[in-house]
Amino acid sequence: MNVTSKSLGLPGLRIGWITCRDRELLSRLERAKHYTTICNSAPSEVLARIALKARTTILERNRALIAQNLPLFETFFAEFADLFDWQAPDGGCVAYPRYLGREGVEEFCTRLVEEAGVLLLPASIYHSDLAPAPTDRFRIGIGRAHPEAGLAAFSHWLRVWR
Repeated sequence: MNVTSKSLGLPGLRIGWITCRDRELLSRLERAKHYTTICNSAPSEVLARIALKARTTILERNRALIAQNLPLFETFFAEFADLFDWQAPDGGCVAYPRYLGREGVEEFCTRLVEEAGVLLLPASIYHSDLAPAPTDRFRIGIGRAHPEAGLAAFSHWLRVWR
């Protein structure tokens, strides 16, 4: 299963695909898709097709952004190693650090957005019936241009909050 949103930097288009050898499962997935929608948005399909044709250029740009940003995130999380268990993403642009604080990741993320304007998504919002969501992790993206301002606001808040 894959989508255009992360690798090609096209959040919001919601265009993706499933590759599966299990015909019964594919049939069930197709029926579920038809239950929710008949077809994709035509403008989204056009934009996704343009991006797929230019995927080499787009992927090179996105990989370069991640490579440029990774040291900034490594430095940030090293400074606050007592609060976070950081592991860089394994070939992607999204990380799920573990929050080690006492009050829990939900309260931490709520206070951070309310007091510093920095939005982190606790893993609980990714609820699934297939597996339990972690209760101590949050999502953070490292693939955007110029993350310095967000990291500065985050680190300032952490220094004041401590």
